[in-house]
Amino acid sequence: MTILPKRFGVALLVSLTALAGCGGSEKGARSAADESGGGGGPAEIGKQAPDLSIQSLNNKGKISIEEKQGKVLIIDFWATWCEPCRASFPKLEELSKRLGDKAEVIAISVDDEEKGILEFARENGATFTIGWDSDHAIAGRWKVEKMPTTFIVDGSGKVRFIHGGYHEGETKEMEKEIASLRDDASSSDTRVAKNDKDETARAAKTDSDDEARSDSRSEPAAASGSSDDDEADAPPPPPKKKAGKKSGRGKGTKKGTKKGSKKK
Repeated sequence: MTILPKRFGVALLVSLTALAGCGGSEKGARSAADESGGGGGPAEIGKQAPDLSIQSLNNKGKISIEEKQGKVLIIDFWATWCEPCRASFPKLEELSKRLGDKAEVIAISVDDEEKGILEFARENGATFTIGWDSDHAIAGRWKVEKMPTTFIVDGSGKVRFIHGGYHEGETKEMEKEIASLRDDASSSDTRVAKNDKDETARAAKTDSDDEARSDSRSEPAAASGSSDDDEADAPPPPPKKKAGKKSGRGKGTKKGTKKGSKKK
């Protein structure tokens, strides 16, 4: 393992207490699942990424975390004197092409001089954004300890994964990590959509129950009103006939008939 050369810059050497060499990767990438915002440095997993605001060297415009909000970023700190960086650049280019607009690769050089930076990028097939940390201030804020060191920042600007160094297959791990970020976002959207759907269903059921109760209260009143109208329209019953007395008139008639017949 090679110790970082003096030309890496006095400012960076002062700001970092433990500098590792330009060489192989740490065993596995650190992730938000491994650390809950810890790490002791400014670029902490699970927390907002430190400031990053410089102009690109290859006509890609301004490089800024704020201006890249909503996009997954692969921020790679490297140097022209770093041999593993020479191996990582073609792989980062392949990753950039596979991801398309799903993520953006931003490579920040920590060389002391600007000369040779773009030549190195072209020689190693890089077409992604190239920046230059001229005074090493950005590398100091991000706590860069190895060359290269790659940070994966999600769409909200949080550091989610850190890769210290480079080994074969590193970019494939990065691709899986970026896919997991998209899956997390998709799951969150699904949960929100499901909650909205459930709330709509509950509201519709409440309205239906209210209508049913309203109908049940109004039906007896309507039936009662109909009965009163029918009674008002019906004709009165005919008067009852009084029955005559049988005894008086009946007996008198019989007596008169008998008397008349005897006279004859």
